[in-house]
Order: sequence, then C-alpha cells, then structure tokens
Amino acid sequence: MHTKIMTNVGDLDKSVSNEEISLKLVLEQSEDIKEKVKEAAEQIGSVNAVLKQEEKGSCPYPTIEEAIAQNEAAEQKVTKAVGDLHQVNTELAKQIAERIDIELELKQTKSDLFDIRADLSKSQVKEKDAIYIALHDSLTGLPNRLLLEQRLDHGLTQARRYGWKLAILFIDLDKFKNINDSYGHDIGDRLLVTVAKRLQDSVRGEDMVSRWGGDEFICLLLNIKHEADVISLANKMVEQISEECNFDGMMVSISATIGIALCPRDGETAEILFKQVDRAMYRSKGTHQRVMLFSEDILDV
Repeated sequence: MHTKIMTNVGDLDKSVSNEEISLKLVLEQSEDIKEKVKEAAEQIGSVNAVLKQEEKGSCPYPTIEEAIAQNEAAEQKVTKAVGDLHQVNTELAKQIAERIDIELELKQTKSDLFDIRADLSKSQVKEKDAIYIALHDSLTGLPNRLLLEQRLDHGLTQARRYGWKLAILFIDLDKFKNINDSYGHDIGDRLLVTVAKRLQDSVRGEDMVSRWGGDEFICLLLNIKHEADVISLANKMVEQISEECNFDGMMVSISATIGIALCPRDGETAEILFKQVDRAMYRSKGTHQRVMLFSEDILDV
C-alpha cells in the first residue's frame, strides 16, 4: 500500500508536469492568434485608409477591387482568429480544470501518505512496547528471565573471547510469604518494587538485575576483576535490602540470602552456572549465612 501511494504521487507529479507543458503550448497558441488578429487589424486599417483616399480621388492601389479583396481577406483572418481563439479558450479551460483535479488528487494522495506514515510510526511504537513487555517484569520493570538468559549467553561468549570473568548472584528474600500474610499483597508488591530498585542502584550500567520470579532475583556481573569485589557487593546488597521501608507510615523490613557462582571457575555454561548458584543460595540458607560462594559450599560438604 505504501509503495502504491508513492507510485501514485510520482505519477501525479508527472501529470502536473505534463499539464504545465500543455498549458504552455496553449498559451503560446493564444499569443500566435493575437498576432494574427493584430496583423488583420492593420490590414483592415490600411484598406480603410485606401477607401478614404479613393473618396478623395487619390489611391495608391491600382483598383478599388483590390482594396476590397484585401479587406475581405483581413476579415476572414479575423473570423478565423475568433474561431481559433474560442478553441484555445476552450482548451485552456479544459487544461485548467484537469490541472485543478490533478492537484486535488495529489493533495489527497499526499494526505493519505502522511496518514500511512503516522500509522506506521504508531505501529512501530506498539511493536517496541510489545517487545519491552515481553522482556521485562510487569511489576518491577526489571528484565525478566528471558532477557537475562539472552544477556548471560552474550556475556559467556564475550568471557570466552576475551578471557573475562563473570558472576551470577542468586538473591532470595527470606520468609517473604509472611509479609503477604501479615500486611497484604499490596504491601508485598511495594516491597518487591523497593528491593528491585535497591538492587538496580547497587550495580554498574553493564550489569543486569532480573526478577527471576516471585521473591527471587538474579544479578549478572560482567567482566569482574576480583572475587573479593563480588563478595563485597553481595554483602552491600544484603544490607541495603534489610533497611526498613516506610509504606504510608507502615514500617516493613525483610532480609535476604545470596548465593554466588563464578565463571569460569564454577562453570562455563548457563545451565551449569544456574545449577551451582542455586545450590550455593540454598546452602547459604541452611547455614544461616547471608552470602555464600559455590566454592565455599563445596569445601563445607
């Protein structure tokens, strides 16, 4: 449809150009007729002068018959010019009417094209919104599991290519069900949104925090330099999450447990890393430690 209208616009532009050429030819023809009428008028004027001279008895022409013949020829030219001029005016009116129709059609076509572009722009916005919704958690606005898995796959490729290290942090809120039971799901949702913001604010721009589901979050740290930095960040997250939240005068607090898996030490594929970090987090809960590396879990076993 878009291509068709663009073609129509081009055709209409060509039609307007052709109409301009036709109008130019008609106007040139009109000017030619004017010249003929002027010439005939001069001839008639000359004949009238001759006739006056004839009345006075002096005439430069051999006979009066020739002057009359010239007069008749001039009148015929004028008559023909009148007919030609009428035809030219008729053609000119037709050309003008056609030009008006073409310009109106061109205006409408361009308006239709503008509407199509507007609709296309709206469609692109809707498509962009749909993609965003498909890849983000509706409550917290964080990337969802699908987007995190895509980012992790890309991160693992980069890690293998450049020899980088990366870390996965599995963050679980302790006894979150008690919050919902005691304060209601609305407060529970507001708490999740607050925790999501605190986690997002604690990481770098290239890192990612994702809501894994329910009261679980996953944090992906890319291109890490030192294991100690990861542990320090995890402890900072625990502290920030545990800070009290004031929801319209209602004070609510919660704690969190974090398990950590490092690449390449604890695994080099997404499947293995998720398995290891899940084990580290649940081991952390069992030992009442707030933060645990997968390697520490292995040493304790």
